[in-house]
Amino acid sequence: MKGLMTDPIEIKVLDHGFVRFIDRMGSDQRIVEAARVSYGSPSKGDEADKKLLGYLLKNKHTSPFEMCKITFNIRMPIFVMRQFVRHRMQNLNEVSARYTELPDVFYVPDQWRKQDTKNKQGSQVDDQLNGPYLSGVLADAYRQTYKTYQHLLDRGVAKEMARFILPVGIYTEIYSTWDLNNLLKYFVLRDDAHAQWEHQQFAKAMKEITRMVFPWTMELYDTHLDPARKLS
Repeated sequence: MKGLMTDPIEIKVLDHGFVRFIDRMGSDQRIVEAARVSYGSPSKGDEADKKLLGYLLKNKHTSPFEMCKITFNIRMPIFVMRQFVRHRMQNLNEVSARYTELPDVFYVPDQWRKQDTKNKQGSQVDDQLNGPYLSGVLADAYRQTYKTYQHLLDRGVAKEMARFILPVGIYTEIYSTWDLNNLLKYFVLRDDAHAQWEHQQFAKAMKEITRMVFPWTMELYDTHLDPARKLS
């Protein structure tokens, strides 16, 4: 069967993040089987199955794609998580700082960007910014913040209150399960030049793993949905 994957895989993202493949349900053929059940037709071979899959995707017959699921384990900065959770058509569970002492793991960028003058949500790389100096300023702030966090815990403050001081640059960890239809919609929005660069990197890693699990679907995604392909 196409798209079966049993070996563990982890893709490193940013400085301390990762995307890990955990589990899957279904395959490219499962999508085709779900579509054909409506008129009781069996598989007609790989070529015909792939052609039908392309027809479904191109014409937005999306419900058969919801028959397949994939689960990721992801470690990302909280500021990325706040965007990620906006995609509500997923099943998600996050490490709780109420019960768990968060580790001293923070995101420090290699390159700094300035505010985009035309897009309030965007940013632009600026070589005039002193990257090493700014990274040092950020790292110093992280160290002081985490030291205070530890101090609060040492004084007996509950974890659910000590976490008040932690910045959005600290890493969090989640399990996230998607059906394939909504995952493709996520890729369209977040593996896009208009998305925040850091979030794009997680979307690209998820996309790479999904390509290993559902190769036919992702090949057709490249043709019919990929925003980068549409702009070229």
